[in-house]
This record gives sequence, structure tokens and C-alpha cells, in this order.
Amino acid sequence: MATHEINPRSFRSLMSGWITGIAIVTAEVDGQRVGIVCNSLTSVSLEPLLVSWCVDKKISSFALWQRATHWTVHFVDAEQEELVHRFTAHGVDRFAGIEVVEPNLEHPAPSLACAKTFFTAKTFAQYEAGDHVILVGEVLSYTDGITQPLTFFRGKFLPGPKA
Repeated sequence: MATHEINPRSFRSLMSGWITGIAIVTAEVDGQRVGIVCNSLTSVSLEPLLVSWCVDKKISSFALWQRATHWTVHFVDAEQEELVHRFTAHGVDRFAGIEVVEPNLEHPAPSLACAKTFFTAKTFAQYEAGDHVILVGEVLSYTDGITQPLTFFRGKFLPGPKA
């Protein structure tokens, strides 16, 4: 078994061996829509229903995420890899040409019409964590319909198990 020097690059390589699901988080702050790909999503609590995810302080939309009061988390389906590329692209309107469901009473943050599974959360807390901020949200409503998620392992997108 090889032992490596601990540095950000080698640790990132190590963590690529942990298979993750892919989610896209969307919000609207001061009339500006933001969307980001997330693989740090986790369930935190059942009483109340809380989830968390992390946002990098170095991204251009960081200030908006800090002020977001509500956001929608979309689980990415195995056949929706193009959404990941869209929401990781720089200098483009990530929402151009995609159907968005406007915020409403049940889902007070914009959601992607193509998502089969998504939930809306209200920001509950934020915690400083190195070069990231952990956002914790209270789940307000959800829709569950995904049958095969997209996963990420060793730098590659792979279809997850079928339901």
C-alpha cells in the first residue's frame, strides 16, 4: 500500500475514489439566478429535516450563495450529464435555453423543469470551513422520481444503480 505526502492535490486524488452522486443547486438572489454543481450534499437531521452542502469561497457567485435564503437541489439523472457540463461552464448563462420553473409557494426557489427528483430548502445556517462555507438548509418540499442517478468516480461520470 502506497503512502503519499499529504497536500491538496494528492488528497483530492484520494477523495476521487469516493463515489458521489451529482446534484445541481439553484437559487435566485436579487433577481439574479445562480446554479452550481454539487457533490458534497448530505442529510444532516430528520428533526428538523436538514441537509448540507459546501460552496467554494473562490467562485464568482459566492456572494450570492451567502445571501440566498432559499435554494433547490436537483439530483442529476444518469442521462443528464450535459446538465453538469452546462452548470460547470464559465462565462455563460447556465439557464439559457433550459426550462425553469419559477419560484412559487411550494418551491420558493427556481427549479429545473427537467429534474425528476428535487427539493427546496430554506437556509438554516452557514459555517466557515477553510476555503468553503457549509450551507445547511431546512427542507420545505420535495419531489422524488429519479430511477438512475449520475455518479462521479475517479474523474469519470458513471450511471448509478437503477431503482
